[in-house]
Formats: sequence, C-alpha cells, structure tokens
Amino acid sequence: MKFLLKSLATLLILYIIIYYAIFFFNNDHKVNYNIGNFNIEEKLNNKNSYYFNIKGEKTKINFQINENLNKEEKVIKKLYYEKIDKYNCFMPIFKNSKILTDVMCLKENVVFNAHDLNNQKINQTFKKYGYDKTIYADKAKAIEMSNTQKIYQSNMPENNYIAIENYKGLTLFNSKESNVKIFDKDIYKKPISIFTDKYYVVADYNSEYTFKNFYVVNIINGQTTNIRSYDEISFDSYIEGVVDGEIYLFDKDAQKQYKINIEYESVEKVSDKDNIKHYDGKWRTITLSEALNEKKFTTYRNTKNYEKTDKINGYYYFYKKEKDKYIVYRADKQNKKLKTYLFETSDMNSIIYLKDKIYFRNGNNFNYYSKKGVRKLITNTELEFNNDISLGAYEK
Repeated sequence: MKFLLKSLATLLILYIIIYYAIFFFNNDHKVNYNIGNFNIEEKLNNKNSYYFNIKGEKTKINFQINENLNKEEKVIKKLYYEKIDKYNCFMPIFKNSKILTDVMCLKENVVFNAHDLNNQKINQTFKKYGYDKTIYADKAKAIEMSNTQKIYQSNMPENNYIAIENYKGLTLFNSKESNVKIFDKDIYKKPISIFTDKYYVVADYNSEYTFKNFYVVNIINGQTTNIRSYDEISFDSYIEGVVDGEIYLFDKDAQKQYKINIEYESVEKVSDKDNIKHYDGKWRTITLSEALNEKKFTTYRNTKNYEKTDKINGYYYFYKKEKDKYIVYRADKQNKKLKTYLFETSDMNSIIYLKDKIYFRNGNNFNYYSKKGVRKLITNTELEFNNDISLGAYEK
C-alpha cells in the first residue's frame, strides 16, 4: 500500500512538473470562442503576439496586438460592434476591462482607427463603452530651440535616442539637447552619410576633393571616433546600403567598392569595376553601368499599386503614392488583403522601424507612430529648402 501511494505521489509530481514545463516553454496556442454573434479565432504566436480573426454573419475583421498577457487564452472578454456611416466598427475589451486597441472601423477592406476618422458619431457611440479618444490626441507643446527648429519634449520616448543632422554636425535629443561639432564650416549637402544602429557615419567634408577619414558619432553619448581608409576616396561616391551592420560605398570616380566596419574601425576594398556586389535580399553581381547610376541596396519589394512594401516584425507595410505624399498601410502577415491606415509621409526613405515605433518625416516635421497614434517630435523649417537633412533613432 505504501509503495502504491509513493508511486501515485511520484506520478502526480511528475505530471505537475511536465504540465508547468509545457506551459513555461510553449509560447503558442490556438483557441476558438464566441462572444455574442461573433466567433473569435485567437492565436498566440509567441508570448507577446496575439492574432485575432473575428467573424460575424455579415462582417469580419482581423488584427494583432503585441502585449504580454501571460500566455492566457480567451483574452477578449467583451466585444462591442456598431455599424456607423458605412463603417463596421469593433471595440474589444480585454481582461480587467483593459482597452488595448483603438476602435477599429472597417470600410472597403481598409481598417481606420477611430482617432484618425474623427467621426463624432463613432466617438459618442463608443464613449458609453469606455472609449476615450483623448488618449490618442497629441497634447505636446512646442519648445523653441532656434529660429528654425523646435521640439516637442514631452513626446520624446523613454530609452529612445534621437539625432538630427545640422550643418556642422549633429544635434542629439535625449534627456537634454546637445550638439556634436564635426565640421569647421557649414556643410549643406552630405550625401556620403548614414545612420545605422546607434551610429552616424559621415565622410570628412573638411577635405576638398578626396578624403580618407569617416567620422563616427555614437548618438547615445555623442562620442566621436574616426575610421581611416588607406585609399583616397572621391566625393563622387555614394552609400549603397547596410548589410549585417557593415556599410557599403561605391566610388564612382575610382570605380571601386568599399566596406566600412564600425566595430573593427576598418575600410576594406571589396571589389572593382569587374565584380561589383549588390544586395536585394541576397548577394549578386551588377554591371558597372548600374553602379555608376547609383543602384542602392534594397530589402523591400515594389508591388502592384504600391511604391514599396516592407516586411518587418510580422507585419507588411505598404506605401501608396498620392500626389506629393505617401499613404502608409499595415497588414498582418496572416492576411495581407486587409490593411490598416497608419499615417502619411512626404519621404518614403525617411522611415525608421524600431520595436513599437515608426519614425518618419512629413513636410517640416519628424514624427513617430505608435499604438497611440502619431506624435510630433521635431519641426525644422530648414526642411523646406534642404531635403537632405535626415534623422536617426535608436532604442536601447
């Protein structure tokens, strides 16, 4: 009898250990449940990424949230639905009455967040369910830094380090503003420059026709170092792109390609005119004519109806040209057809994707997008005259 009890106790302990081991290491689940007239398919792709497919008799919607909900199942506790002015609007309520998304309004296969629509009927209808549109309003006030530049200090995200080019170097915006002087005189155009990771890399524009030095600025602390090339490099050069943290540059005058490694502080010639490397998701060789026409590295695709499509962190981002702006949409990888409107940008090449934020330029403003909507960061009127001024961002 004692042996049997010991065996049962041992099996019970083993069961508990296995159960919790499975729970601890398994970061996925898939469940179906109903709320009212809607069926909800819920998938946990990892411990922080929930995907929902909600179906009713006449409408359906899918969306994704990146929240740590302790791997719980059936996390939507209430679901409010209203049809208003041809929009099918959904408001999910999560555990502890949390609202983790804006009201999502579907029209013609595009989802609009309620704060972007600014529709009073929608706002008033969902207000009775706990919706508060004011949390999506940008309440920051501008602080004048100079005749041309102002910042919205209260919008500066924690643990994000921001830098913007100025004519003699960089301006850093962290806990306080500081300037890093690189050049002796004003340099208005710096085509041989790039932000990558936490660094800003720029050619030595103190020189006149050719140069050997690259300046490297750490945008966290402003520390500046030099990387020296053995070869003289022409200013008739351009940066092709960055792959695995290494910067590739093509010297059109010398018809040589170089690789700049920040960690090893090295500049290495990687090819000449007969073997020019190009990266578009994989390495291949391009012709000298293509290189002389400044063919830059690409990791995005051009698709029908869109100028650019990026795939970042489980999302697709679509850039659609409309007049002098690009309209930016996002879609979950599970359903590329259903797109969510995010923001407008005047410069498709200004985009910086960080963990939960997207930095971008729109006119004279540098902004960022997060789940709370668009926030202004920096206004610089020099952008009216100089499109080459760029911004860098890094999240620690």
